[in-house]
Amino acid sequence: MQFNQHQPGFSVTFNDTAVAATGEAASGTPAAQTRPFARRRRNRHGRGLRGPLVPAGLPASRTRSEKFEDLVVDSAERLRELLGTALEEVEYLVEEVPDNLEALVAAKSQAPLGKYRAASNSTAGKAAQPAAIIIYRHPVEALCEAPWQTRELVHEVLIEQVAGLLNIDPDTVDPLFRRFRGH
Repeated sequence: MQFNQHQPGFSVTFNDTAVAATGEAASGTPAAQTRPFARRRRNRHGRGLRGPLVPAGLPASRTRSEKFEDLVVDSAERLRELLGTALEEVEYLVEEVPDNLEALVAAKSQAPLGKYRAASNSTAGKAAQPAAIIIYRHPVEALCEAPWQTRELVHEVLIEQVAGLLNIDPDTVDPLFRRFRGH
């Protein structure tokens, strides 16, 4: 960028194209056509972001749902270490909200935090489904006042669902059960 003080007013040179105070380049074309809008300013007031805050490869760039899925995977791995072979064939699924959320809201009852589905054998025309534990992201996050509480609540919900699936007491699944809700 160079300033030219030899002419009346002022002119600025960008990429060897002089832009006079009238807003036109030396060639007579409007200044807006010499540089695209994105290069002229970041936003209307010139204070916008210059680029992404966090590059895509760093852990901080993950979305909330991806972070929630990571919490479920961590908790599932801990439960597999505690129970061993009992949870080898169990699938862990994350859904945003329960299917019947509208009916629950209409009935003014609390949305479930998770559910389990027992394994089913193959029947006429249907393939066998493995056992699954489903956890609902939005109801779990709604109960947490701070992001760090989500990890503990996810683990408690998974403990409850594993206990229901295996038909055992939740306290025998993990000795740290009910640490979050203090029951």
